[in-house]
Amino acid sequence: MPDPVLDPLNPEQRAAVTHGDGPLLVLAGAGSGKTRVIAHRIAYLLLHKHVSPRSILAVTFTNKAAGEMRERVMALLKKDALPFLWIGTFHATCARILRADVGSLGTPYTKDFTILDADESQGLVKSILKDRGISDRNFPPRSVASAISRAKTAGQDAVAYEAKAVGHFASTVAVVYKDYERRLLSSNAMDFDDLLCLTLRLLEEEKEVRSRYADRFQYVLVDEYQDTNRIQYELLRHLSSRW
Repeated sequence: MPDPVLDPLNPEQRAAVTHGDGPLLVLAGAGSGKTRVIAHRIAYLLLHKHVSPRSILAVTFTNKAAGEMRERVMALLKKDALPFLWIGTFHATCARILRADVGSLGTPYTKDFTILDADESQGLVKSILKDRGISDRNFPPRSVASAISRAKTAGQDAVAYEAKAVGHFASTVAVVYKDYERRLLSSNAMDFDDLLCLTLRLLEEEKEVRSRYADRFQYVLVDEYQDTNRIQYELLRHLSSRW
């Protein structure tokens, strides 16, 4: 009987799709079908192994790739939707976790927080520079926003960044960083870096939350995993820690 999940795959793809439990790293070049393999792996788990869709988390790097992966899975399953199946970017996945559990962080953030995109973050920095009378020609908002982003991804909050700031540029960034964080919090808003950083903090500090997600996601599938990104690595480590 034809199998729409396995029949279209070459031997290497089939081996990845039908892999048993436990970690698996697939090294593949551009155009070799990585997204296809993950989509077929999800369908295989659901149709052949009878895994609950609640137990699967698939993470990729762009909304376009996530949409393509979701469409492929739905086509293989012959369904229009599967609400309990999580397929999304790192940022979308973290936003979803925070929407449910941000109250556990003990911050003023509420579940209806807004998310600033890169342009909005840069605009906020520009506004702070203006309010403080700092020339945005000497301190371009893009450069300041990038410095703040690097600090966040390195695990430095505004206080930690200020303590290590050396030189006029870094000292100025430290001042802006503090204002930036205050304005975000007072507006119940997060930037893209906050989505990852606050989710990591949540999983590290709240055992109940960490255990709940780790117990739920028996299969964590990652498209184009960046093993040099510490935050992504730590997020995945916590989410897959039960398995």
